[in-house]
Amino acid sequence: MEDFEELSADHQRLDGLLTDLGEGGMMLSELDGYLCGIAVSPQVFSPEAFLPMVWSGVEGADETADRSALTDAVMARFGEISAELAEGRYEPLYELDEDEGVLWEVWIAGFEAAISLDLPSWESLLQSRKESRAQEAAYAIMSLLAASDPAISEEDASDPEMIRLQQDAPHLIPEIVVTLFEAHRSAAQAPIRSAAVGRNDPCPCGSGLKYKKCHGAG
Repeated sequence: MEDFEELSADHQRLDGLLTDLGEGGMMLSELDGYLCGIAVSPQVFSPEAFLPMVWSGVEGADETADRSALTDAVMARFGEISAELAEGRYEPLYELDEDEGVLWEVWIAGFEAAISLDLPSWESLLQSRKESRAQEAAYAIMSLLAASDPAISEEDASDPEMIRLQQDAPHLIPEIVVTLFEAHRSAAQAPIRSAAVGRNDPCPCGSGLKYKKCHGAG
């Protein structure tokens, strides 16, 4: 297991299940970024659409006895993230290095994996001529991805603004994802309502929350 500031018993169990997958599986912080990326995506994904990537790099993971336990644990964390975002907050599970520095880059790598599931929607948001808070937040995510790139040029790496962005990233990320969630939730209300989802029905996004507590809140 990796080092974290503090983990609940459920998060420790999830970390253990991910570790048991072996090489090729997602790390806990990476998974957290991935699930957050799914929760704030312009499109709503079903669990069947986003869960396979969690263990896609592990040979034979679909046949393991712990797959069901891992699925339940992953979905429980996804529900937590969705609930936090619906309340206007988010507490990322960041990995720490030996000096207790926050390795937010692991988290953002997971978020990037979520973007890859629906790249056209993210590109559409970034290229839209209609400026919005969601677009501004999406550009902020792109900036963080650039700042986390191991192949970043020496010139860019030494730029004061880039250094400041890297230092502030752990605190900026929660603000950015809350903005994205709120914007996409508002945009999703009309089509979701037209599908006749009751306010007390489970939200179609798969979070496990009632619709009124998730994409139907507000």
